[in-house]
Amino acid sequence: MPELILAIDIGTTSVRAGVFAPDATRRSLARTRLTSYAPASGRIEQDARAVWRAVKTVVRRALVDADCPAADLAALGITTQRASALVWDKLSGAPLSPMVVWSDLRGVERAGQLLSAGHFLAPQQSAAKLEAIVGDIPDAAALRAQGRLAWGNIDSYVIWMLSDGAAHVTDRSQAWPSGYLDLMTLGWNTALIDLQGLDLTMFPRLTDTWGPMATTAPSVLGAAIPITADIADQQSALLAHGRGAGIAKVSYGTSATANLATAGLSLAGMPGVPPLIVSSVAGETAFCLEAMVLSAGSALDWLRETCGLGPHAAFEALAGGVGDTAGAAFLPALQGLGAPRPDPTRRGELRGLTGAVSRAHLARAGLEGVAFRVREAVDHLFRLDPGAAPAVLNVDGGLTGYEGFLQIQADLLHRPVRRHAAREATLAGAALAAGLGADLLQAADIARFARYDRTYAPSISVDEADNRYAAWRATLFAV
Repeated sequence: MPELILAIDIGTTSVRAGVFAPDATRRSLARTRLTSYAPASGRIEQDARAVWRAVKTVVRRALVDADCPAADLAALGITTQRASALVWDKLSGAPLSPMVVWSDLRGVERAGQLLSAGHFLAPQQSAAKLEAIVGDIPDAAALRAQGRLAWGNIDSYVIWMLSDGAAHVTDRSQAWPSGYLDLMTLGWNTALIDLQGLDLTMFPRLTDTWGPMATTAPSVLGAAIPITADIADQQSALLAHGRGAGIAKVSYGTSATANLATAGLSLAGMPGVPPLIVSSVAGETAFCLEAMVLSAGSALDWLRETCGLGPHAAFEALAGGVGDTAGAAFLPALQGLGAPRPDPTRRGELRGLTGAVSRAHLARAGLEGVAFRVREAVDHLFRLDPGAAPAVLNVDGGLTGYEGFLQIQADLLHRPVRRHAAREATLAGAALAAGLGADLLQAADIARFARYDRTYAPSISVDEADNRYAAWRATLFAV
């Protein structure tokens, strides 16, 4: 009987796929890069066709590397970056628009207008952009009249393609960040949809986060595989650390995202720290608070490339070669700041530059800038629910492969950080959710996926950490 699980993780900069056994062992991992385009200032787009090709490529590699025919898969789980948006033709499946990435800022003005009308939205959310996306589609009115327009985040489009058009679905962890989910009913916000002159027929059907929701077409992957999970990326990573109030983590990727699971829905901290749905299954909905640093890995990539600091290994070696920044301070903010400073107009900065600042100091300033922004987000998040704040902060994601950065983070946060054994916690969470949805796993099995390989303890005093934090803030924010 098939029992292996395929997980697909579609991020902002890469796509990954892995095959997992029910005991949380990962049999394979394949990945490929994604390309984003900036057709104008503040606009970030991707080609949905290219994303779909990337998905098929990594799935094929993952199955080969695991020596696993598609027929041996019992379940498939999907996790994706959130709040991106594209529109496609229900008849042909062809994208009618670019995929507008979550970090795209074309919705800044519209978000303000909708806020005045009583609809709280951030500029990054799909609801601030979808009208403009539809408005840019040639013949949109005719296609809409024929009922051919479909929209969704990339999760909906990929499930549509995997099922050969049989399923247009999304779960509530994906729907909530779009801005279109009603907080009270957990259904689509028809008042907002009507205000924007859109049709409910364009919207995906809401499903449970895990459980049977679709089946892959044999013509696509070579077998009819049950799709049993669809979960947003940060919530998927949180699930990989456990389930229940008080679970907290930071995931480092394009952004750095801190999440704290809560006992119920809390509107505390809005707008800087919004509540989010972690999962919604059989009428039971789990919530968390989230604080996102919008530019983390992306800001470090910019710093490396623009300042000629070399590839990742060279950059890490440079940063590790000095113990301070020689007064340089870096603000990672390529598309605004994020929590707890929701200012979409603020941009990245390098300050405090003197002749004493070397390339190594710039590299160190980059890592410290990300670590300080994470401290801002985590401190704010934990102040909202101090009783739930854990003594040790769990971490995952690409940057956790650099031990020097994790030591900097532990020092400047002045809290131990514990690294998930699976750097790709989003992928592990998707596999876990798919296993739950296919009844391969039960709630008691969740702990298998929460495995850690190292804890980094602070190596400087509280006073030193606080003084360095205060100096960084004074340099960049004049406080």
